[in-house]
Amino acid sequence: MPKPAKKKPRKIKFYKKNLKIPESQNKTLRQYCAANQTTENKIFREALSEYLVKHSHSLSHPPIEINPNQLTLFDLIGDETL
Repeated sequence: MPKPAKKKPRKIKFYKKNLKIPESQNKTLRQYCAANQTTENKIFREALSEYLVKHSHSLSHPPIEINPNQLTLFDLIGDETL
């Protein structure tokens, strides 16, 4: 009996982002990467994920406030829950 075929792994999407930094920061970044045997992309990814985790509470959207003059065309007649 033949082995069942393995499922094809799901393709991961990647997005390119441009970042401009001054020459002094670039020099410091390269020195840090050389000292810690890592790459610039890994540093950027780690910093971005840490920032997003710290500030994830501010990403939620506030509830939409409804103006009291808003028409209620689709409310049931006699529905006094508003």
